Amino acid sequence: MGNFSGDRVDSYEKKISVQQAFRMYQSGKLVFPVTPSVGRAKKIERVSETVEAILLGIALQVVYVSERQDGSLLVLDSDDRLQHFMGFLEGVYPVLRLEFFTELDGYKMEQKFPRWTSLVYDYKISFQIMEYTTPRYMHMQVGNYIERWNFTREQGVRNGLYGKELEEFLSSCEKELGRASGFLSRQILNRQYMVLRILMYRFVFEGEIQGRYEKSMGLQQLLDRAVECLRIKDRLWERENGDDLRLATREIVSWGRRVDFDLAREKGKEWQAKILGYLYNVVWICKKGLFCAVGAGADWV
Repeated sequence: MGNFSGDRVDSYEKKISVQQAFRMYQSGKLVFPVTPSVGRAKKIERVSETVEAILLGIALQVVYVSERQDGSLLVLDSDDRLQHFMGFLEGVYPVLRLEFFTELDGYKMEQKFPRWTSLVYDYKISFQIMEYTTPRYMHMQVGNYIERWNFTREQGVRNGLYGKELEEFLSSCEKELGRASGFLSRQILNRQYMVLRILMYRFVFEGEIQGRYEKSMGLQQLLDRAVECLRIKDRLWERENGDDLRLATREIVSWGRRVDFDLAREKGKEWQAKILGYLYNVVWICKKGLFCAVGAGADWV
């Protein structure tokens, strides 16, 4: 059962004209998370679909956004359609192969086409704005219920919501792994997410994430607690943690080769996240001499 004092999204709907949204984007008040980019052809395709829908008077889907502490709105969009549309308004992308407005083929917003330009700028987009007072893990939960984010996009949104400090720390951690980081993922954001999941399990085991209802916490709540644990760590802990990650990675990679266990299977999926979170902590437990020798720890799986 949810705790209505915390596990609840406070939001409101606001219709904003394309022109106003574009001005917000230009002034840094409408921001997008950093995520892997698709090719130019796909961007133009999405832009073209969006522009034609607007000209036809079709209501676009609601855009969910998170209100940040500085008042800016972080867009929670699964396919970056709105971000590409902003690129069209900047004159970066044209529209191509429209079905009902073929005369606009190759058209860019920066060009003079008064009637169509007016229709586009006056169009109102419906935004569902999650207020800053809503717990951040509930903002992240939107990805599970509405957007169906993969880990890469989830971490991009998390970095945008929690701030540069978290992004820089996780980036530093995954770089500590060197070439061995490849078995986590090829995507930097995905590697950052995996590091956070691994540390979450560590904080739970070591008792740093505590609470009477800990066992009933959802994943996003636990990750939120892990971020809070990281915020109070000093430089010495960060250096020691980097060493621990690097050494444990060597142990796990070596074990994987020895027993022919495919650590790279299903990169970026829940199976990988759970197994790696467990393996790292087995190695750390053994390193402390609690149960076994370090080299034999992973053989328990």
